[in-house]
Amino acid sequence: MYVVVAGGGHMGTHLVSRLVAEGHDTVVIDVDRAVTDRLFAEQGVVVFTGSATDINVLDQAGIKRADVAVAMTGRDSDNLSFCLLARYYGVTRVLARMLNPQYAVPYGLVGATKIHNEAEILVNSFLTSIDFPQIGALMQVGKGDVVAFEVTIAPGSPVEGQAVSEIVRREDFPRRCVFIGVEGPSGEVEVPDGGTVIKGGAGVILAAHRPDVPQVLRCLASPTESALSEGQKEALQTLSLVGFLSGVAREDLAALATGARIEARKRGETLGPDLDYVVRRGVIDIIPRDEFLEALRSGRKLRLKLGLDPSKPDLHIGHAVLLRKLRLL
Repeated sequence: MYVVVAGGGHMGTHLVSRLVAEGHDTVVIDVDRAVTDRLFAEQGVVVFTGSATDINVLDQAGIKRADVAVAMTGRDSDNLSFCLLARYYGVTRVLARMLNPQYAVPYGLVGATKIHNEAEILVNSFLTSIDFPQIGALMQVGKGDVVAFEVTIAPGSPVEGQAVSEIVRREDFPRRCVFIGVEGPSGEVEVPDGGTVIKGGAGVILAAHRPDVPQVLRCLASPTESALSEGQKEALQTLSLVGFLSGVAREDLAALATGARIEARKRGETLGPDLDYVVRRGVIDIIPRDEFLEALRSGRKLRLKLGLDPSKPDLHIGHAVLLRKLRLL
């Protein structure tokens, strides 16, 4: 499609990059030459320096043949004028970024076919993070209270390993909630059926009435501490002493503990670099990669001692992003 975007600021730049990535023929208008020069250099789009409310500039940008016009400037007054002119030129789809909700009626009067309330979007995002921290994204469907949302099934969840048909028959699963999508092994989202098995760590997309969301999350939640095995409880206790995990919620640590295991290593063993380790007791040797390879070639043994306080476990290899493979030594 041929898309004319008015405004190439921070928000406009993100939109333009997505439009280009999806193959749309995109033109950008902005009053700041530094902005248009940057967009041309970075995105390779056609740019025009000038006001998106100037008829001459709009003519040059080909507004008459645009399939979609998008008002993305940082001022509602400019966006309103652009929408009005785009409709005047016959653009059938005119999208507007609305900064102040008080402009909702004027945007409708000038012919904006879709108004994106920036304040409402941002507030809803914050409210979702406050009310439902387990949810990755939430979107209202229609004008009622139905929402679509994404949540990750933590390893050890009560529904881990169950088929969709089993989950929806659970007494604690709301009858008005349905599965929309399930993340596959390669990250692709598949439409599930009754036989689709929900695995720990998988992302699922559901639709439910907003008042039922807390109950859905309780049903799909991470395991409580009482549901942990003795080994997992020991892992949880160790994780609670790790400094950089001090701000992690207890229930999240419990989910993390379900994916960890406690190991004992013998003197002289090598720890694999593709895993994450929390060292509980003992002394480990750190060998820089280059020196380690040289040592292998020459047969030499290079060791750098690191003493650890047993009461303060420390993360030795890797970062928190890989903690599903965590090992406790």
